[in-house]
Parts: sequence; C-alpha cells; structure tokens
Amino acid sequence: MKRFSFGYKLMASYVLLVIVPVISIGYYAYYTSVQYVKEQTIQNVTSTLKQVRDNIEGRMKTVEQVDNQLYLDQSLQQALNKRYEPLESYQTVKEKIIPKLESALNLSSNNVVIELFLHNETLPEIYDTETGEDPLLNGKRYNLIHYHQIEQLDWVRRFDDMPVDSIWMQIGSDSKFGNVSWLRKMMDFRTIQPIGTMRITVKMDDLFGNLNYSDSEDGIPGYFAVINEQNETVYEKRSNPLPQDWKAKAEAYMQIHESIEGINFRIMALVPLQELEHAAQKVRNMTLLICGASFLILVAIGAIVSNTFSKQIYRIARSLRAFQDGNFAKRIQYTGSDEFAQIAVAFNEMAENIEDLIQEVYVTNLQKKEAELDALQAQINPHFLYNTLSSISRLARLGKTEKLHQMVSELATFYRLTLNQGRSIIPIREEIQQVRSYIGIQKIKHVDRLDVSFDIHFSVLEYDTVKLILQPFVENALKHAMFEEPLHIRIVAHQEEGTIVMKVIDNGVGMSEETMSKILGSKDQSIGYGIRNVNERIKLQFGESFGVTIESELGRGTTVRIVIPLYRELSVQSDVS
Repeated sequence: MKRFSFGYKLMASYVLLVIVPVISIGYYAYYTSVQYVKEQTIQNVTSTLKQVRDNIEGRMKTVEQVDNQLYLDQSLQQALNKRYEPLESYQTVKEKIIPKLESALNLSSNNVVIELFLHNETLPEIYDTETGEDPLLNGKRYNLIHYHQIEQLDWVRRFDDMPVDSIWMQIGSDSKFGNVSWLRKMMDFRTIQPIGTMRITVKMDDLFGNLNYSDSEDGIPGYFAVINEQNETVYEKRSNPLPQDWKAKAEAYMQIHESIEGINFRIMALVPLQELEHAAQKVRNMTLLICGASFLILVAIGAIVSNTFSKQIYRIARSLRAFQDGNFAKRIQYTGSDEFAQIAVAFNEMAENIEDLIQEVYVTNLQKKEAELDALQAQINPHFLYNTLSSISRLARLGKTEKLHQMVSELATFYRLTLNQGRSIIPIREEIQQVRSYIGIQKIKHVDRLDVSFDIHFSVLEYDTVKLILQPFVENALKHAMFEEPLHIRIVAHQEEGTIVMKVIDNGVGMSEETMSKILGSKDQSIGYGIRNVNERIKLQFGESFGVTIESELGRGTTVRIVIPLYRELSVQSDVS
C-alpha cells in the first residue's frame, strides 16, 4: 500500500467503509427483525401464560379453601380422632362429620370428591362401591375410608415420606380419567399426632380448562399445554393439541414455560420458529435491495470525493516538504472557508510564530533554572549558619551541654533535609520535619519568647512538594514579626477541594498593604526575596493557579497561605538516612 497514491488509498478506504456498514446493517436489520418478532411473541405469550397461571392458581386455591374448611375445624379434628362405641360412632358421623363435609362441598363451584382416610377405625366407613368409572361422574360427594385400606399403595407411601404437609398430585386413576388430587396430612392440633390423610379430587378441565392461545396479529399459530417434570403432557386443548413430533423436533419450536405454584406442573406455550422467521423475510429482501443501491451510490460519491481531496492534500504536502527543508518563508495559498483553508491558515501562522515559540520556551526554561539556582543559594544561608555556630560556641562556653547537643542535632537534621541529595521535590513529611528542626534551633536561641504549634492532617504527608517552602516564612516571622510579647507561630497543613493548603500564622506586628504588595511584586524590590522565591518555584513547578498569598494587619499578625496540588513524584524514592 505504500506505493499507491493518497487518492487510491482514500478510494480503497471508502469502498471498505461502505462494504462493512452495508453488510453489517443488512445482517443487523434481518437479525433484529427476527429477534423483534420473537421478543414480541415471547412477551405476548408470556403475558397470556401468566394470566392463565393466575386463573389456574385461583381455581386451585378455591379447592384448597375446601380443604382449609375441614383442616382448620378443631371440633371436626376432635370428632375424627375420638374413640367411639358403635352406636355413638354412627351418631357422631351423622350429626357432626357429614354436615361439615357437605358444608365444605358447597364451597366449591366445581365437582369435587372429598375422601378422608382415617386412622380411627371406630368410625364407620362411607364410600361408593368401586365400579371402575370416573369418581367424579356423579358430581360432588364424600367418602370416609379406614387408612389401612390404602396404606400399601405407592402414592400413600410416597406422600407419607414427603417433607411437605400438602401437595397436588395425580394418583390412582387420576391420569386415566383426567383428574388431579389435592392431598393433605391431617393432624390432631392438641397431640400433634396424625389422624389421617385428606384427598380432594377435581377434574383437570375445571383447573386448566382456560388454556387458550390467541394468535398474534401476524397469524402465527401456537399451542398451549400443561406438562409435568418429565415433559409429559398432562393436559392439552382437544381443539388444538400439541404436534406429535414436538419433542423430536424441539429445535423447530420456541418453548415458553410458566410454573404453577403448589404443583409440579408447568404451562407450556409452543410456537413454530418457521412461522416467526417467515414474518422477517419481507424485511430481509427489502434490506438487501436498499443496501445494494446504497453501495453503488456511495462508491460513486467516494470516487468524486477521493479525487477532490487528493488534489488538496498534494498541495499541502508540497508546502510541508518545503517547511521540512527549513524554508519557513513558504506559505500555502488557498481560498475558501473549509477545513483545508483552516489547515492553510494554521500552517501559515505556525511558520510565522515558530521562532517566537522557540524563544518563549527558551526563556521559560532559563527562568526556571535561574529560580532553581536562587533556591539552592537560599537553602544554604551563611548568615543562619554563622549565627547558629556562634550560639553553639556560646553554649559550649557556658557548659550547657544538653542544649548544645540539642542544637547540634537539630542543625544536622536541618541541613541534611535541606540539601537532600540535590532533589527539589520531597515528601511533605520531610518538609515538616525540616521546619521542625529549624524551629528547634530557634527555640533554643529565643527560649521563652517563641511558641510554635503544628496542626498537620495525616492525609497530606504522603504527597510531595517543592522543598523549602515553609522555613522561609518562619524565618521571616522571627526577623520581622517578633516584638515585646512572646511570638506564637502556628503551622497548618490540610486538604481542601483537591489541593493541599499550608499556612504559617503568627501573632506578630503584622504588615501594611503597601508592604505586602511589595513583597509579592516586582523582583526589583529588595524586600520579600525569600517569599517571592517560594512563590515563583511553586508556580514554575505546578502552574499559575498555585502559589503564595499573604493576609496581614498591623498589630494583629500575619497569615501566609501556600497552595499546591495533590502531587506525587513516583519516580523519586525517599532515601534520607
């Protein structure tokens, strides 16, 4: 590709940029069409399933209310559990048990059969002769049967071993006659002992008879059915049965399931995928037609645009080569107001200003180096060293060895941190330690006339700063702020709105506004050299938005506010020993 011209590359890129979106859009349109139909179908069918489920669960709860009427009747529980003499048992069944069973039957709007399988064999049995016909054939009725007659049946053993007290199941002849049963273990509330099992049998048509599938607006057919855990059909509409091959060809259908609370059955909707995809064929064909026409039109436009752009780029490239050879007098002649005109204007301005920019960068670097040199000279103040050595000599003559040792130790710490291997950026914790050492020396000199307190928030200690920015202000306070009263200096450091603010606050004689303006004013001023030095070094390192401000009032003290960013110089490792 390096050998081809810009126009050829531009045309090739246009073709590529056209082909990829056209193919992508075509595929996306077809795919989303199918997905949209599927999602709409799923949404509609799911909504129908939930409505069907709610109706089914409502019918199931109606049956369960029949059960609750009997299960929660304590007098009935006592009557079922009590031991009777023959005459008394018939009288109890007739006067106490049968009326309650008939009352419970009246709660159900559907045909149901209530069967109580009782451990109490002193009660007489009530049941119809087994004919092999549907037990619900003759409408609502009830049975009282001794438990020993059914305890060997498989469903009885399974239910007794279950951890639940009630459940819907198909047992006995239920599957054969299209019935389903509600089973519940009956307990004596006083002794918490089992007294038997209740079974309420109802027709599946009465529970699930509202299985209706309303075809979508596109006429997509589908099927509804109730299936069990083994995916076996337990109920379906006779007018719209499931396809016989739906299990063998499961991939050809979209299945949507909704569980029914309280029974191990699910409502299933079956929608043929072929019918769904057929609805997207029209969209696919129209998409292909539109994409093909768009491709041809865009390629033609790309050829025209490529030719126009390549001519303009060539003119700019020719001027840039002249500029690269050092011909700064070369200019691009261009008319108009489009992006190429803006490039021409920018190029011409660049050529005109480049020497000024070089000069500006050179001067800025020179200023920075001069400021760093000033800082280095200010760090090692001979006057401070001479005064301190003089104080050490005087302490030695007076024999004050403890103060002598303390001053020498503080002086060593001060210069160790001040020199600091020539580094200009140090951790704030070292800056605080350096000013502490300086103050320690001064407190020995001034004894009771100097009081210093620190309010340093721990969160600032791990950040870095330009070194030697606190000591000059403490020194300035000792030189100019101390009067007859003892001088109190407070040093503060904390985070504030994404910056670090350090303050040196004293209660000295203060300054006038004229003096403050001179301190931070022109470099030609003889006063405030150390303060300006700190301010310039901060601005050179961190930018014009950071630096030093001073607030003062005659007779009321001075507050110096130093603002720096949250800064870490990761490449520099602290190695002060």
